[in-house]
Amino acid sequence: MKMNKKGAEIIQQILVQILIVAALFVLFFAAASMRANSDNAKQQVLEKQLALLIDSAKAETTLTVYKAQMKGTIENIELKNGRIFVYIGNTKITKGYPYFSKYGVEIEGEPDKFLIKIK
Repeated sequence: MKMNKKGAEIIQQILVQILIVAALFVLFFAAASMRANSDNAKQQVLEKQLALLIDSAKAETTLTVYKAQMKGTIENIELKNGRIFVYIGNTKITKGYPYFSKYGVEIEGEPDKFLIKIK
């Protein structure tokens, strides 16, 4: 069986289109992966997790947060205007995450960890 010229051109066009779509998919996946692993995303996840822990904690509870995390090294944790701010690595910008606790909340820093005290 001999394939005519038109059939060979169509197969080439289909293969080129498949390669282009595959390349775009790989680029999209790589960009999404980099975004999910960025320090900003890590900060947001930690802020939300800590805010939810504060919300559910009862009085006289102490939460321990170690500075060395899988998501990066926590440089500082702050409480301002009912929001918790977590600073990872050398990033300085964070939006914070609101927490709602009927108890007083304060943070104490130690050399290797932060203590979040619910009073």
